[in-house]
Amino acid sequence: MAKNRGDVILRDRMQFDLDGSGDRTTLYGRIDLSAYVNPVARDGLAIKEVRFQLRQPSNGNTGFFKPVADFQSSGGSTGAQSAIKLYATTRAYENAADVGIASPDVLCVYEALSSVGVTPAGTTPAFITTERFYGPKDLHPEGFTVVSDLLIGVAADLWDNEKDATLELDIMLIAEPISVTTERMNELLAQGMDL
Repeated sequence: MAKNRGDVILRDRMQFDLDGSGDRTTLYGRIDLSAYVNPVARDGLAIKEVRFQLRQPSNGNTGFFKPVADFQSSGGSTGAQSAIKLYATTRAYENAADVGIASPDVLCVYEALSSVGVTPAGTTPAFITTERFYGPKDLHPEGFTVVSDLLIGVAADLWDNEKDATLELDIMLIAEPISVTTERMNELLAQGMDL
C-alpha cells in the first residue's frame, strides 16, 4: 500500500538472540506510539501496513538472514523442519503458539517454515522454505485502530543456520492518525482491561 497524504511512516528495530539449537522462546519488543496516540484526547492510529525484514548483520557484506534454516549434509537419515513467527499485536500473548489470525488484537502474522528432505548419500538435499504473511490490509482493510503502544512478537524453533546469533528485525508501519469515537474508545479500553 502506498503512503497516502496524511499517513505517517514509522520505523523501529529490535534485536533478539537464537540459542544453540536455533530456538527463541516468545519475546516482545515495544514500539512507542505515544507521539500519535492519546486516549484522553481520543487520538489514535489506523495502522494500514506492517513490514518486517529479518537481518543478520554479521553475515557477509549484506547482513542477510539465511532463509533456509538447516543445510543438512547429503545422506542425512532424517529430515528437518524449522519455523519462525513474527507478529504485531496490542495484547501480550504468553506463547507465540497461541497467536493466529483469529487471535484478538493481532494486526499481522508472518510465518516461515523451512524444510529439508532426506536424500541418498552423495546427492544434494531438497530445501523448501514456505512463507505466509497476513497483514493489516488482509485482516483489517480500513486499518487496525490502536490507542496504545504496539508489541512485536517473535519466536523460533530449530533455525539452525542462525543458531547462537543475534538477529535484527526491522519494522516499518504505515499508519493514519485518526480521531476515535467515544464508543470505539470505550471498546478499545475495555479490551485492554481484559489483558
